Amino acid sequence: MNNLEKYTAVDLLDTVIEFTQMTPEPEDWLFKRQKYNDPRFIRLQRILSLLWAFIPEIKIKDERQAIEDFYSGNFVLSRQIQDYQKLINIMDNTILKVDSAYASKVQISLDELQFNYGNLLSYYIKLNKLINHNDGIMEISYPFYFSYLVTKNISESLKSKARKLESILALFIDPFNQKFTMEELINNFDYPEEDLFDIDLDWK
Repeated sequence: MNNLEKYTAVDLLDTVIEFTQMTPEPEDWLFKRQKYNDPRFIRLQRILSLLWAFIPEIKIKDERQAIEDFYSGNFVLSRQIQDYQKLINIMDNTILKVDSAYASKVQISLDELQFNYGNLLSYYIKLNKLINHNDGIMEISYPFYFSYLVTKNISESLKSKARKLESILALFIDPFNQKFTMEELINNFDYPEEDLFDIDLDWK
């Protein structure tokens, strides 16, 4: 991403998931555990910067706790219900469109928003694993090509649904739909300037 492109809550979402999938043990979500692993160290720096920008309610006492708070959705409880009016409108419209039994709206609470966030986030992670099922396959011989094609076609059909879910999760994370340039993140939120692409190449 260049200096003119905008970072959103989706970038925070993807960065957290990427880091925790490559570092699955929570006890390793600490700078002191990653000081000799530049790719993970820089990703962890990025996470804390983006958390500061998009979820200032998460008080970063240590890196592991900050990531756990992101996954739990505890930050939702620190906000005002009015902050989520756009999201609540989407939820109401979705429910009332498909089920006439809910003829009247029920006021949604912050606790209920938190539950929905956790459930959708868990599903989003599983969905992305399905979409990325064939990642890393560089070449494949004829006898195995059939299963590859079938799963590839299914994965392609899921991508638009994943993007829609991604945009909904972004509203839980940042209901104000903020956008920051890299320069703004560097100047205001200590975003690391290192080129992660080059760092990843050096570590391969």
